[in-house]
Amino acid sequence: MNRKNYSLLFILLLCVTTTIRLSAATINVSSLSALQTAINNAAPGDIIILANGVYTASTDITISKQGTAALPITIAAQTIGGAEIKGTAGFSLVSPAKYIIIKGFKFTHNASQATMASGTSFCRWTCNLFQTPGEGENLLINGNDQEVDHNTFQHKNALGRFIAVRGSGSQIAQRLHIHHNYFLDQQPQTGNGAETLQFGLSGYSLSSSNSIVEYNLFEDCAGENELISIKSSAVTIRYNTIRNCPAQFTLRHGNHCTVYGNYFINTPGLRIFGDDHNIFSNHFENCSPAINIGNGDGEVADGAALTSHDRPDRTLIAFNTLVNNTTNIVQAGRTNGLGATTQTVVNNIIQGGGPAASIAGPYTGGVWSGNILYNTNGDGDMPTSGYTTANPLLVRDATGTFHLQSGSPAINAAKGSYSAVIADMDGQPRTSPLDAGADEVSSAPVIARILTPSMVGPFASDLTPVCQAVIASADDGNVAANVLDGDLNTRWSASGNGQWIQFCLDDTLTVSGVQIAFYSGNVRTSTFDVLVGNDTLHWTTAATGLVSSGTSLSLQTFSFTPRTGRYVRIVGHGNSVNAWNSYAEVRVQTGSSSRTTGKIVVAEPSSLNSYPNPFNEHATISFNLEKAGTVNLTVYDINGKWMKVLINTHLAAGAYNIPFDASNKPTGTYILSLNYNGKVSVRKIQKL
Repeated sequence: MNRKNYSLLFILLLCVTTTIRLSAATINVSSLSALQTAINNAAPGDIIILANGVYTASTDITISKQGTAALPITIAAQTIGGAEIKGTAGFSLVSPAKYIIIKGFKFTHNASQATMASGTSFCRWTCNLFQTPGEGENLLINGNDQEVDHNTFQHKNALGRFIAVRGSGSQIAQRLHIHHNYFLDQQPQTGNGAETLQFGLSGYSLSSSNSIVEYNLFEDCAGENELISIKSSAVTIRYNTIRNCPAQFTLRHGNHCTVYGNYFINTPGLRIFGDDHNIFSNHFENCSPAINIGNGDGEVADGAALTSHDRPDRTLIAFNTLVNNTTNIVQAGRTNGLGATTQTVVNNIIQGGGPAASIAGPYTGGVWSGNILYNTNGDGDMPTSGYTTANPLLVRDATGTFHLQSGSPAINAAKGSYSAVIADMDGQPRTSPLDAGADEVSSAPVIARILTPSMVGPFASDLTPVCQAVIASADDGNVAANVLDGDLNTRWSASGNGQWIQFCLDDTLTVSGVQIAFYSGNVRTSTFDVLVGNDTLHWTTAATGLVSSGTSLSLQTFSFTPRTGRYVRIVGHGNSVNAWNSYAEVRVQTGSSSRTTGKIVVAEPSSLNSYPNPFNEHATISFNLEKAGTVNLTVYDINGKWMKVLINTHLAAGAYNIPFDASNKPTGTYILSLNYNGKVSVRKIQKL
């Protein structure tokens, strides 16, 4: 599979462009009254542009219109940050608003004036700057299937949150996607209610959200003692960076949350209450403490109030790397505390800092196994049977992250089998035999790292390079990449009407159909639409209401009138048995052929070289960077099949020599692909 390009560069292009592609209609306005009129008259696909300037709002700018998945209604500033809205009011999305995009504004109006009400859905806030003074939330999220991405929330010095998530009745908002936002400078407050991100309230805590919070950067946010407060069940928090924040990430109420691939640096780490959480593949450095297992004062399952500190039960704390933390894994005492039960602490690396574990208890049914300690101030309360002492050979790389080096005793050393542990801190899949700690030694593409401000917010370069082969709106652990692995026994799965899986074709091509092998496709029918677009904001509906045969597990072909585009999105509407969308394999038909990604175009620029060429087992890849940028250097075979990622990171300007060990590769022709700030160069090399 050709993975030389990836997606999400479209976000950068979307955010920095000064012109907006025409759709159904483009309406230019230069006053808030004209803006409200245009919104009231908007039709699906309309793009409403507010001219740059400073506007004072004294009444809500109300939005209740509905776009569609293919034709959203976009309300945008003329240029990113060019239209400022101040005053005592702001955008208010009310039911039944749907498929609305709000993009590029600077909000300096009073807090609590940017809201999405219950009954709204599929709305998106992107590339905005929130700096709203006074008490209250900068953004209040209700409704389902909302997206908040590439915004900056900054300079808050009052009670209230940057983002607060709510729900309806006792049900928390569902299927939210909060990503690539920058949270900066939240001054400490003395009262309760100043978290940076508050996801729910105790009354919602037993309802499942199935939401994802990922790739966000939190810096210098104090607020109160809680930085991120999760008060809901079934939330995934992954690949975020929390740096220099004196407040703590807390799983405060709720169950079945998943926390993985996050980077905690100089912050009080993670505190845990509730049941059945999975905490794995996180990086903790200079934290105090790193992981805090809460000491419960009630048991919700036995009737305790939802507002209690619910006793932690059945937490998995596995495959984390903890380096130089003042305290590592702790449980503080509590008068008449219930402690925690059945905590599984396995395959973690703890290097330096205080004792490995300090457990005040009560603490029953604990499992300790496969942990590696090195240069800690003793094992503390960790049982001797739960660890070995060895140098894990951690070395900090150019991204600032500790990775395992060749010969590390942590490689292939993990004990036990834990199906919940699906990825490491780099976003690489965990494959057996597993390595202890947060890093799995792998040649798979790196999709996560410690974030910097340039990777988030309205002008983000983003971590991942151009044109990712496949992404999806959500998954249940059966990830989108499974539809491209040629294996009918793996699948992508996501529950809910409107969940989608999206493919990038590298080039703009004529798309004439799709081929899909459906999971359980021989016992149920699945319904879906196909969209084609030149970008991921503007879509053309190629086919709607398609239904599988219900009689086959093999690829089924669905042809339609050819459409031209670079992206293909399949939007699922569940199946004849339930709401799940589940595909084993997918192919996109372009002309008379089917494909999953675009082709490799071979060029031979002088800046990308290899010596010797031909080579035997080892080669050195050289290239020059005129300026700093995001670099992905990948090796493919002659057929375009991905072989190995050599680099995927942000590099300074200069000359680089990268070793390539091909001792375990067959002889033949290979292709080097250098993706530098979205531009791809390639070169053929020959192994003898």
